[in-house]
Amino acid sequence: MLFGNPKNIIGFDDRAYVIAGAILNTQTTMAIYYTGSFFEVSFQNYLVKWFGEFLIILILWITIRDIYLQIIKRFKGFDSLKKRLLIMPLFLIPYYIIGILYLEFLQPIFHWGYINYPLPSFPVQFATGAIVLFANLGFYECLLLIVELKNIKVKEEVIKKEKITSQLMNLKNQISPHFLFNSLSTLIHLIDTDSEKSKEFVHKLANVYKSTLEVSDKNLVSLKEELKYINTYTSLLQERFGSNVNFKIKIQNEDKHKRVIPLSLQLAVENAVKHNIITKKQPLNINIQTENDYLIIKNNLQKKLTNGINYGLGLENITKRYKLLTNRRVIIENGKLDFILKLPLLSE
Repeated sequence: MLFGNPKNIIGFDDRAYVIAGAILNTQTTMAIYYTGSFFEVSFQNYLVKWFGEFLIILILWITIRDIYLQIIKRFKGFDSLKKRLLIMPLFLIPYYIIGILYLEFLQPIFHWGYINYPLPSFPVQFATGAIVLFANLGFYECLLLIVELKNIKVKEEVIKKEKITSQLMNLKNQISPHFLFNSLSTLIHLIDTDSEKSKEFVHKLANVYKSTLEVSDKNLVSLKEELKYINTYTSLLQERFGSNVNFKIKIQNEDKHKRVIPLSLQLAVENAVKHNIITKKQPLNINIQTENDYLIIKNNLQKKLTNGINYGLGLENITKRYKLLTNRRVIIENGKLDFILKLPLLSE
């Protein structure tokens, strides 16, 4: 990565800063060590000395920069600022090694021999260089902070837009008209056969829509809340399909406080019901469990011939929202026998 473009790491291309900074630092160093020499030393000798200082400053900057970028890769983000600050004193190790090699072997080559402008002592050069080094690192951290704050602001705006889209989808699509139509058809049948059961069915259907409205303005909900909602939703499906659709839910207690995208579990179940054959001979089995910080929804695959598996806008929207909220991705495994959706469980 030596002097390559680090934009993917720190968010900006700093190569112009490196050259401009090396020139500025060189001129500053010359002004400190050899005050007034520009007007009293021959231009050729001054230029030779200036080039020697510029050479070591550039080598130091590129070397320290490369190490700094490796640290940024490992400790990225504003939350890791404290760790980076604690590591910074370690930059003195490569700084002193390169500095000693320069003072011993390269600096004598650029020595100009003017009595009025002798070489500064080693301690003075090391101390001055160390101050400049940490000033440059501080400059990088300031730029990095500005970029990160800008990215946070942009991400917040994107989340707001995605949230509005998600709210509309939750209200219009997630509890789809198709599901409502089938639920009402089931209700009509129950009214004719079992009035008490039909009343219970209506209450459950109302609770499903109530839950949808309650979470429509949230980015995340606890898994415990999502499970409460899905239990009502699955009971409606079992009223409709009977024993032809089976649910097995196994959630670790320690995972219930973790968070997921609202209605994501319902959408996964609806996706399975919508795209698969459900009959007495071919029952649909849906397993819901948590494992390794993921909520896993798995169903046997027996797709309808007239309707191939399509993840659709709902799952795509959830994937995008997870991408905005976390670096952990939604995993979709579409195998020959099973369809598996893995949703990351997020901490509070």
